Amino acid sequence: MSFLKNFFVGTRTRTPEVQQQACPQQHEETVTSEHTLRVGREQILLNQTLTSKEEALRLIANVMQQQGLVSDDYYDALVAREQKVSTYLLNGVAIPHGVNEAKALVQKTGVVIVQVPKGIIWNDKNEIVRLIVGIAANGSEHLSLLQKLTTVVMNAELTDLLATTLDTDDVIRALGTNSHSEKCTEKLKDFALNAEAQVIDEAGMHARPASLLSEQASVFADTDIHIRNGDKVANAKSMAALLAMGAQCGDTLVVSAQGIQAKAAVEKLCQMINSGLDCEEDNQTATYRGLSGLPALKDAVSQLTFQGAAASPGIAMAELFTLPQQTTVAIKQDAFGTVDAEKECLHQACEQAKQELDALVHKLQKHSPQEAVIFKAQKQLLTDELILKDAHQLIVEHKSAAWSWQQAINKQVNTLAAVDDERIKARIADLHDVCDRVVAKLIPTSVSVQYPTTDFILLARDLTPSQIAALDGQPILGIATELGGPNSHMAILARALGIPAIVGLGDGICQQANNKEWAIIDPQGSALIIAPNNATQQRAVELIQQWQNLRAVENEKKFEPAQTLDGHRVKVVGNIAQPDEAASVTTQGGEGAGLLRTEFLFEASESEPSVDEQVTVQKNIVTDLAHRQLVVRTADIGGDKPVSWLSMAPEDNPFLGVRGIRLSFKHEAMFCRQLEAIYRAAIWQQQSAQQCSLHILFPMIAKLSEWRKARDLAEQVRSQLNAPVLPLGVMIEVPSAALIAEQLAQEVDFFSIGSNDLTQYTLAMDRLHPELCHEADSYHPALLRLIEMTTCAAHKHGKWVGVCGNMASDPALAMLLVGLGVDELSVSPASVPSIKNSIRSVSYTKLQQKAQKALQLGSSDAVMALYQNHDDLV
Repeated sequence: MSFLKNFFVGTRTRTPEVQQQACPQQHEETVTSEHTLRVGREQILLNQTLTSKEEALRLIANVMQQQGLVSDDYYDALVAREQKVSTYLLNGVAIPHGVNEAKALVQKTGVVIVQVPKGIIWNDKNEIVRLIVGIAANGSEHLSLLQKLTTVVMNAELTDLLATTLDTDDVIRALGTNSHSEKCTEKLKDFALNAEAQVIDEAGMHARPASLLSEQASVFADTDIHIRNGDKVANAKSMAALLAMGAQCGDTLVVSAQGIQAKAAVEKLCQMINSGLDCEEDNQTATYRGLSGLPALKDAVSQLTFQGAAASPGIAMAELFTLPQQTTVAIKQDAFGTVDAEKECLHQACEQAKQELDALVHKLQKHSPQEAVIFKAQKQLLTDELILKDAHQLIVEHKSAAWSWQQAINKQVNTLAAVDDERIKARIADLHDVCDRVVAKLIPTSVSVQYPTTDFILLARDLTPSQIAALDGQPILGIATELGGPNSHMAILARALGIPAIVGLGDGICQQANNKEWAIIDPQGSALIIAPNNATQQRAVELIQQWQNLRAVENEKKFEPAQTLDGHRVKVVGNIAQPDEAASVTTQGGEGAGLLRTEFLFEASESEPSVDEQVTVQKNIVTDLAHRQLVVRTADIGGDKPVSWLSMAPEDNPFLGVRGIRLSFKHEAMFCRQLEAIYRAAIWQQQSAQQCSLHILFPMIAKLSEWRKARDLAEQVRSQLNAPVLPLGVMIEVPSAALIAEQLAQEVDFFSIGSNDLTQYTLAMDRLHPELCHEADSYHPALLRLIEMTTCAAHKHGKWVGVCGNMASDPALAMLLVGLGVDELSVSPASVPSIKNSIRSVSYTKLQQKAQKALQLGSSDAVMALYQNHDDLV
């Protein structure tokens, strides 16, 4: 819906360059217009019997000319806009308007509203329109109307009323100008203490960065913090307000604060923004990737076929089940109790909603830890300072808790709808999801969906992330929705759960399909096929079998060792970033854990976790791994992993600053307490199982003296506890460590190559920098030579080498690493079966020969081309 930009943001003036301010300035937080557009009865045409979009546009153009809105026939201008992009919005509403080239025809801004109860087809997606708001605009008067229209189209029940009503007053009331949201325009300003920061995240200020930033801002409880992007100012403690700024990559933001911790707050938030708030995991899951090797279902014959957008790969055939439209809960505006009682009800409802979201996060952590971030961000909305402030203000006006919460959420929905960024608009579904969750606690209903007990394909108008998560465990084979996009949280969760899905099929599909009709979901062909004939069903069965074979090949042998065709054994283990991932390592065939990232213990806590807490977590992980290898890396804090409770001075370049082992030495007592926890867990395992599988790994070692100091501190703690001797290793993630690998290998027990950091430090390129991340590749010959240098030194002294970065999870790069002499690949649990299968299909001798060729090449492209063909490895 990029055409909305012309109406919501096109007429505002954006500050071209933001300068640091020495004194406060006023800025409006919400969009206001110079004049208010009046909607009169003469502009509303009800109960029209039109049969085509062309008829509707002709009618609108004629009325516009009759009422003096345009000086000449406006029909061609309306048609030209539709040829560029469909003006269909949602729920049967369209907003036709002229192209920019025809603005000279507009004499005064106005609208013509046409109601077509029987509906007309609006575009090539067969979307049906019943309410048409034609617009002629040459100023900003129409903005208030369009802001209200965004609220209307999100409410299916209200749009249905407006599409069938015979009372023009219903339309005027819905699109009138006396809504509460217009009265509550809050003015925010820059504070005297301020500084600038630049957004470097490629996707801009979307959900994850806004969540992290608002969460950090909330730590400064006694300080007011604002962030300004041009003329838009946000309360930094409000995730919703930060999203509404619409900050894009390259935008300069002004961070300002007042209060006891103002200076620290500005420095911290600027440092976070300048360093980047996005992560590789988000980028990997945010875009749909088709299933290689599985073709689309061609030449399908059926009663109905609908085209949408592929959201999750695979193919499925089963009976349809259409999700019933949820009945709108009647929310009374007036309060039931006192102001304090209503506030307490809202507080309790939010607390219960937090517990439910925690449970969803816990559930997803077991098999989809990256997607669990979706519900962590939703939880942040429950403590959003701006949303709660708006809700409490309404409660003070003697409104009910449920109504006040809903209005506060809707205000943010309207604001996000006006941002010209589809990724941010996609977060509207999360706002509605959170709204419904809290309202359900305040107004309990007994209505619940009864899903079929046998295999089914779910057809729905749209699905919230919570509804998708609730499908886990149901006999669902596929999902099709009228709304949504392939980058929505719903789509990301469908991919995580392995459910084939199609989105964006268009309005009215649910009404045309019947429950229990056979249907085929074909994401490869982006199609929903209803009532297919026998031949089409047979071809679908063949493709389903092909898909299952592709998945089964890897899973069947996932517990078998990874051994090359000529008998060379490679150990494939899993990375663990959260305790719940330990169980998935073993279920996916992992031979242990090559990396336990202990940062989660420190990042999730409001204070330093106690030794007992750390021991308990490690005991649980050891138990889940069933005494398989567990490599525990001491906390790699700093850089892109700040900890709120630890005093860390802002750094111009935190990746080259106090992080990893350097920070551990700076806080030596904390480091020793972590070592104590590891050794106490080792004592427990030795006593309970008569063996010990723990290893200790030190991060960011750059010098021999750093290794020796870490080793000596570990030995000091071990000897005091009389604990078992554990293998001690170092991360090779700094080029200097690889260059002195010969000296290190004489003293350490093993190496673990952190390929992510080693790549960026070798190439002097931030792997998260939007302009450099594609160049910071892992095929660079210099990186390969550092890896070979490490493996040669290790093997010379009888030590083993693992790789725990992203390189190990890429099948082609994994082959390269094994050829360079790497003994162990530590990957995400879900990648274990495929990496094992790749290793079994090649010859180790030929891997070595190809790796030696790669070392002689002079460019990444040449190395990459060398590994595009694997036929010469058999």
